[in-house]
Amino acid sequence: MQVAASPDSSVPPSRTWRATVSLAAGLVAGVFVVVLYARQRPGVISDWDPTWVATTALLRGESPYGAIQVPPWPNWLLYPLPALLLTAPFTFIPLPLARGVFAGIGTAAFTWAVTRQHRWTLYFLLSGAMLWSWAVVQWAPLLVAAILTPWLSWVLAVKPTSGFALWSGWPNRMAVIGGLLFVGLSLLVRPGWIPEWLASVSRTSHEPHLLRPGGFLLLLGLLRWRRPEARLLAALALVPQTTALYETLPLALLCRSRPEAAAFAGLTMLAHLVFLLGPQGPWPVGAEYQWWVLLVLVYLPAIASVLTRPNEPGTQWAIG
Repeated sequence: MQVAASPDSSVPPSRTWRATVSLAAGLVAGVFVVVLYARQRPGVISDWDPTWVATTALLRGESPYGAIQVPPWPNWLLYPLPALLLTAPFTFIPLPLARGVFAGIGTAAFTWAVTRQHRWTLYFLLSGAMLWSWAVVQWAPLLVAAILTPWLSWVLAVKPTSGFALWSGWPNRMAVIGGLLFVGLSLLVRPGWIPEWLASVSRTSHEPHLLRPGGFLLLLGLLRWRRPEARLLAALALVPQTTALYETLPLALLCRSRPEAAAFAGLTMLAHLVFLLGPQGPWPVGAEYQWWVLLVLVYLPAIASVLTRPNEPGTQWAIG
């Protein structure tokens, strides 16, 4: 389905060009992650490591949620079983390499999806949000690719919080049907996983931005509720999440032009640098400080941008 062109319209890139840059981006992401963790001191883990370890437990017939205990892990397993099913193929690769392969595939899919109309979307790869997605090995790039690719939208079920926010902006029937089938398959694999998952999630300190100082401002997106990016912004206020910078990657979909994409990349990278001036340690250390940085440098500019647009359903993204 082709949607309206953006104000910064141009000839869409060729499939050959998109494939080349997507593979290159995936390779860069994969190498970055492998080298980053190879240089870390022993015991440093990524956000994805508990999912990989829990999946190996699932494949042995054990409880994946029982396999991740605090301590020694810094947090409980927060992902539903569909995330583990999608992780299963990666467990046949040693974890140090699997991290890179996972990050590379997500980044390649993201790049392929966002470059469907414009080359300037490559600015997103230079953003602080993407840097954090690589550094902690997160699902965010793959989820953005999924919402822009309906046949892949069932992947949103692996992270219902971000998945719901993205789906609120670009709802489609395939995401619902595919997601329900995916969850149904997971119940066949392990019928009792939902109570186990809810018990793990209940032990975390994640909360919606709506409960943070000034977080209600994100609901101003509802004043432009006909616009997908405005609904995305409002939904991000409602779902529990961290103050980590990778959480802002979906906001790349607010960009309609090269200057806006460059601003997103620049502001999120600036936020990353300002983060380094604050408290350091495993999240939620410094969460309050991080939130104020995100609010001022990322969310307030996003809100201002959305409110300058007419309350019309048009969008710059080609979905397909």
